[in-house]
Amino acid sequence: MQEILIVVTMDCERPRSETKDNASGPVSYADSARFIEGYRRLVAERGWPVTFFVHPEVMVAHPAIFQEAEQDGACLGLHVHPWKLKKSKWNAHLGGLTAVEQREILRYAGDMFAEGLGRWPLCFRPGTFSANDNTFAVLDELGFRGGSISAPERIDRDLCAVWTGAPRDPHRTHPAFRLIPGDMDFVNMPLSVDFSEMQEVNGRRFGRDLRPDYQSADYTAIARNIVEQVMGRDPAVPIVNLLTHNDNDFTRPSDRVRQNLLRAFDAIEQAGAERGLKIKGATIENVVDLVLAAGHQPRELETVGVIHGDREAEVTPHDAGSRKA
Repeated sequence: MQEILIVVTMDCERPRSETKDNASGPVSYADSARFIEGYRRLVAERGWPVTFFVHPEVMVAHPAIFQEAEQDGACLGLHVHPWKLKKSKWNAHLGGLTAVEQREILRYAGDMFAEGLGRWPLCFRPGTFSANDNTFAVLDELGFRGGSISAPERIDRDLCAVWTGAPRDPHRTHPAFRLIPGDMDFVNMPLSVDFSEMQEVNGRRFGRDLRPDYQSADYTAIARNIVEQVMGRDPAVPIVNLLTHNDNDFTRPSDRVRQNLLRAFDAIEQAGAERGLKIKGATIENVVDLVLAAGHQPRELETVGVIHGDREAEVTPHDAGSRKA
C-alpha cells in the first residue's frame, strides 16, 4: 500500500497583548497554554505527532509544556515574525530584510528559544511564509536542518511573501534562488495547497490549504484535491502539511476552528482511503531525514535558446554541481 505523510503543525504566537490587537495569537499566555495542550490532545487522538513552530517568547513562557510534548514525539522548531520579537528593532517581515539582518534576527531569536528549551532549534518557519533569496543560505549557515518556509503560488508583496513557481513538495534548497530546488542540506517542506482554484483578494493571490481558520470551506474537496495533486506529482516524499495557530480554544467542543480541524482530519483520512493510501503521521524532522536520504537528484539538462544578434543559438546550461560533499 502506498503511503502519504501527514505533518500537523501549529505556529505558537506571542499574546496579542504584547504585540497588536489585530495580530495572530492568543489574548494571554494562560490561553496560549490551554490552546496548545488542547490541540496536542486532538492530534494525539489520531495517533499523529505534532510539529510546533514556537515564537521564542512562547518557548520561554511554556518550557514544561513543550518539553513534555517533545517527550511524546513532538518536534519543536522556531517561529519568527521580526516585528513581534521582544525588544525588536526590526519593524519588518523576514523577506524584506538583508542576509545580515536575517542572520542577526535568527541568532537573537534562536538564543531566546534555547533559553527556554535548553538547546538551539533545528527547524524554522517564518511568519506569513515571508522569505527572500537570502533566507535558505542563512538558515543553513546557522545550523538549521529544515523548515516550512514556502506557500507555493502565494503572492503577498506587502508581507514579502512571493512564491510563484516554487516547488510544491519537500526538497533540498538552492543557496541563491528560493524558487528552485538545489543541493543544500537544508530541506524545505512547503505548505500543502489546493492548486485547482486560486483566490485573489485585495491584490493577494493564494490557494486554499487545510488550515481550520476559514469561516467557510469545503474541507472534503480541498483534502481530496491536495491528495490527488500530490500523488499525481509523484514526489520522493509525499506529504500533506497543514497549519493552525495557538489563538483558538481547541479544548471547547463548540469552537468553530476546533470543529473545522476535526473536519480537515476526517477529510484527509477519507481522501487517503479513496486513493488506497496509508495515512502516516510525521514531523518535519522525519520529512527532512527522508528527503536527505533520497539523495540529490540532478535536474535533467535542457536545451534553451539564447539570442545572439539576429539569430537564435541553442546552448545547454551547465550543472552547478554539488555545494556540499
